[in-house]
Amino acid sequence: MLDLSESICLGFIARTHGIHGKVALRLDQLSVEDIQKMESVFIEIDGLPVPFFIESIEEKTSDTLLLTFTDIVNEESARELTGCKVYISKKYVNPAYYKNSLSELNELKDFTIIDTEKGAIGVLKSIINIELNPLMQITKNKKEILVPFQREFLQRIDKKNKVIHVEIPDGLLELF
Repeated sequence: MLDLSESICLGFIARTHGIHGKVALRLDQLSVEDIQKMESVFIEIDGLPVPFFIESIEEKTSDTLLLTFTDIVNEESARELTGCKVYISKKYVNPAYYKNSLSELNELKDFTIIDTEKGAIGVLKSIINIELNPLMQITKNKKEILVPFQREFLQRIDKKNKVIHVEIPDGLLELF
């Protein structure tokens, strides 16, 4: 079974494409250039990663790939995968992706973190680089708060005013 800590979420199956089992994979964080040649992916079905071998890959747009899997041969089978998250082993991710994304994250130092419901949380002091799961080190009143720097938490980054708008899941801040 795939260890999800050794993988990265590519995105999700957005829809079927045609009647022969092809699917459209909408990329989340990565771009097509960040992905090296893939032979297989893992699709999360009922909470478990299931391997699928790739027969063909076609770039549709900068954030969408069309995939044909070996065992998916009709639209009905492909439709069952719609909405499922797709993971790959991090060995298929171009190493330059990690370097580029880390340098962008470091530019956000000293930005104010504001939650959509809870208001001001504190000031971003640094990004702790844990591969595939960076943490925001936030300080407020000399107290340190660590929050995963996940795309799904980000609402908007206002570089002009040095503010990061986030929506942190309930209960996470109460840990601190």
